[in-house]
Amino acid sequence: DRLREIAGTAPKPGGMKTVLTPEERAARPARLAAGEAAFAADAADLDAESYERGKEVQRTYRRKRYEAARPAAFAESNLDRLLPQQDAGGIGRGWLDSPARILLPSGPSGHGKSDLAFAIGNEAIRRGMWVEAWSAAELVQMLKPLPKHARNDERRTARQEDAMWSAKECDLLILDDLGGETSGGYVAEDWRSQLLEILSARDGHPHRRTIVTFNGGTTADQPDEAAKKLVKLTAFRWLESQYDSRVATRLRNQMVGIWVEGECLRKVSDWSPF
Repeated sequence: DRLREIAGTAPKPGGMKTVLTPEERAARPARLAAGEAAFAADAADLDAESYERGKEVQRTYRRKRYEAARPAAFAESNLDRLLPQQDAGGIGRGWLDSPARILLPSGPSGHGKSDLAFAIGNEAIRRGMWVEAWSAAELVQMLKPLPKHARNDERRTARQEDAMWSAKECDLLILDDLGGETSGGYVAEDWRSQLLEILSARDGHPHRRTIVTFNGGTTADQPDEAAKKLVKLTAFRWLESQYDSRVATRLRNQMVGIWVEGECLRKVSDWSPF
């Protein structure tokens, strides 16, 4: 109706037919074209505004989702407060701006690997990136086959599909404590296939980064640098043997590793059950 009004062809009150003069008829195409251009410009402005509003809602939702998944202990993790043992060469601090797409922090349990991972995750969120965070054990529980009585549960099925899709598509995936899942059964079979599917979807993608933390042995009691290096290599070889060569190949592509070891950061006070 608006275009018809602009073109001078809107119905008159009472249903009377509009009669155009020759001059009005000659000017009609130009007026109609001008009306279409004005309408398109208004629609484009509205679409752009709606798009930006939608993107902001999406960013807010994803940030809150990440904050809900992030362990409370790492809410304040920050790249500026990392200890030297967590990032001795500065690799972690500069990783988001580096060409490497995979970061593998490894080392003894409790020495700061997860804190490093979430310090990077928090920085990525600050930059507006889409970050998904899971412990390996939690993701296993989310993706394992539903029990027979729940296979027609659309809500649970949708949650599984969303978790898999988000793990494959997000800008940064944090997979904490890989290898900490229980072994056998589903974990030994379907989980390996699902992990491969996730890593394959992320492999080589220019805008998808992945952090995978896993435990390794300690080098503190090793006599020399060669022995310490062997401990570190053994940890990575264990990862290859625990999953398979296809998973290991995708983890090695555009990868950089960080060995995190020093003082144990988990302070446990003396206690007695008696």
